[in-house]
Amino acid sequence: MSDSGLKDIGPSDASPADVRAALSAIQSSAVFGASRQLSLFLGYVVEKTLAGDADRIKAYSIATEALGRPETFDPSVDPIVRVEAGRLRKALETYYQGEGAAAPMRISIPRGSYVPRFEPRQEGTAKPSGASDLPADGVADAGQSDEPGSAVVESADAAQRGRAWRIGGLVLLLALAVAGIFGARAFFSAGPSDAAGAPPVAKVETAASTAARPMVPRIFVVPFAVTNDLATGITGSQFATKMVTALSRFDEVTVVTRLDGDADYLLSGTLSEGQGGISAATLLTDRISGRVIWSSKLSAPRNPIQPSLAIDELVADIAVTLAQPYGVVMSDRLARTDRPDDGFLCLARSFNYWRDFTTATHAEIRNCLEELTHRYPTYALPYAMLTFIYLDEDGLAFNVQPESPSVDRAVKASAMAVQLAPTSARAQQALQYAYFATGQIDRAIATGKRAVQLNPLDTEVRASQGQVLIVAGNYLLGATLIEEAASHNPAYPPWYDLYLALAAFQAGNEPAMRTLVRRVALPEHPLAATLALIAGGADGSPVARLDALANIENKFPELRADPARVLARIIPNPVLVDKLVDAVRTAGLV
Repeated sequence: MSDSGLKDIGPSDASPADVRAALSAIQSSAVFGASRQLSLFLGYVVEKTLAGDADRIKAYSIATEALGRPETFDPSVDPIVRVEAGRLRKALETYYQGEGAAAPMRISIPRGSYVPRFEPRQEGTAKPSGASDLPADGVADAGQSDEPGSAVVESADAAQRGRAWRIGGLVLLLALAVAGIFGARAFFSAGPSDAAGAPPVAKVETAASTAARPMVPRIFVVPFAVTNDLATGITGSQFATKMVTALSRFDEVTVVTRLDGDADYLLSGTLSEGQGGISAATLLTDRISGRVIWSSKLSAPRNPIQPSLAIDELVADIAVTLAQPYGVVMSDRLARTDRPDDGFLCLARSFNYWRDFTTATHAEIRNCLEELTHRYPTYALPYAMLTFIYLDEDGLAFNVQPESPSVDRAVKASAMAVQLAPTSARAQQALQYAYFATGQIDRAIATGKRAVQLNPLDTEVRASQGQVLIVAGNYLLGATLIEEAASHNPAYPPWYDLYLALAAFQAGNEPAMRTLVRRVALPEHPLAATLALIAGGADGSPVARLDALANIENKFPELRADPARVLARIIPNPVLVDKLVDAVRTAGLV
């Protein structure tokens, strides 16, 4: 490493005090402050090495002792350590390109090993200001791991097997790893005339030029009080640990381990055991003001065969209520006016776009998300959310930019999201929709399953998998997933009912379809208008059917002129599109 002025040394040559000082600086940085899991991973391997136990640093020990996996963890099945190691290497690179550029000692994790190296900087050889560790082509590996099993490696394999599809007259990029490589270059360095005319989403000069991400809501979980440890079968600290694990799965909140100065919200409560099972009286408060934001008492019946199921049910119910995109924390953050807008409100509002699907909201959210990719070019969530927005340019014909194919931009955005955060359920959801929009239904279903595995508590992820399955023809399973998501999300968006209505259409259940369509308030969505006509309007009467027909004729002229073309942009299943077209023709659309 002579070009960087660093001299590699082993753990025995490094002063433990110097190493711990370097570790503390890293964990306090913006890059690592946003990821408790990476901080735990790095802290574990560094302390083990300093203790002379480097030979004990294995995937199993990291998973069970640092990452909270159970003793049944099997590294051959669960790739979490390999994936997190790739993220850790990338995060360290980002830190040393920015905040830690002048650090007196560097900590690295060489590829092929989890044992860290400690590298003191030699005097007089500091890297020039603005120098970068990026490869010559300017593209970092963005979370790739040299071990098999990471999501990015899967994408690389997809690149070799991908092929182009034509949908709606567009030749689409489907090899998502190629989009990940070339798309990364386009997103990170494209000028105004690059990327098929697409406007530049972000340009990176050095990691120090911008903060890593906006300040997402931060939650500190207080160990719960327990009235009877033996009766409940769990201690307050153990319950809090389970809560931390569940909340950490969500991309839109952060769980912090330091109370003073870090947390926005405090989560506390009491566990008790009674005749009806185990109860959790839970309280979410504002850390600074003490304001009570949410309180609830939930109960779960005991399971004599698996007693832990009651605890797991309570943990899941609390986590979903608080951390889902339409949950308590996001709603509180949207309502607050006492915080500067660092961009997070754009992300919060982007979920509300799914409540109305209007052209005006689409334009507003697209603009602010693209601005976020300029402001936080290594933050995955804006790229994931842009994927959905770009796809609606094509699918719903919202704010179309004809000089820049929207599906191409969506594919690149989804690839960037996965590269930057391969274990993010939201990034995998974006990748699922990119596959879905380009006709790769089997891959979309497989990717959706991976997203659900990463966060089975996220109602949007579960409902998205249901949507894809319904369009693929597996409408019974798809409807079950959406109904499960809706049951855990009292404020679910109307598109859930829209695709449940599509499932009812496939099942030939016109009364159910009519009931569901009445609940869908999406006046600018062509599929909603289509199903309303097929269902016979609000009540099935001749007058209601004529009203539904007039709605299409007045508001959706393209749907009236060529329903097959419009519906194919939304539903990449030719057989289902043909059935829908036949049904609207029968209903009077000529």
